[in-house]
Amino acid sequence: MLYLIALTLGIFLGILAKGKISNLMKIRFNKIWIILLAFLIDILSQVLAYRGFDFTVRYSFAISALKFCLLAVGFWVNRHYLGMLVIGAGCLLNALVMMLNGGRMPVDEGLLKTIIPDARIISALARDGKHVMANGDTRLFFLSDIFHPPGFLAIGAQIVSIGDLIVVAGLFLMIFQVVWGKEGSMGKHG
Repeated sequence: MLYLIALTLGIFLGILAKGKISNLMKIRFNKIWIILLAFLIDILSQVLAYRGFDFTVRYSFAISALKFCLLAVGFWVNRHYLGMLVIGAGCLLNALVMMLNGGRMPVDEGLLKTIIPDARIISALARDGKHVMANGDTRLFFLSDIFHPPGFLAIGAQIVSIGDLIVVAGLFLMIFQVVWGKEGSMGKHG
């Protein structure tokens, strides 16, 4: 829901700033296949983990490193949208905490149990190859998945990290910038 609100708010405020919704048709990404490949790797590794292929958990550090390197390149080549740099900063924070914790995002287990009391769901989360329950050895715990968005904002994202919230802010900024019709001064198109 956070992403949907960011998109909607970006469009709405972009129009209020005398932009045009039709500008969304003009959005241009450079080398978008790099970002799509990172998402494909992420989705594929999670599907394989759920299907019992434990190598995705064993190699989660390498899988995460590859995914985050691809994302960093993809965001950098699209820096003409300032929002992409903000999204990249959020991903960098997520990458930092994940890489320092074996390539998996630590999750506050106590918070998770209060939100989702079903032990089967918590057990499945622990096997997804992307998450791990935080404990006393967790590094940079404050960057972990430790926040529960209030009310309907939690739909689709029960627990988020600071990095996730920065990604949402970057998505808002990028959509606003596109609808408003102003490319960033950070770089040139294409």
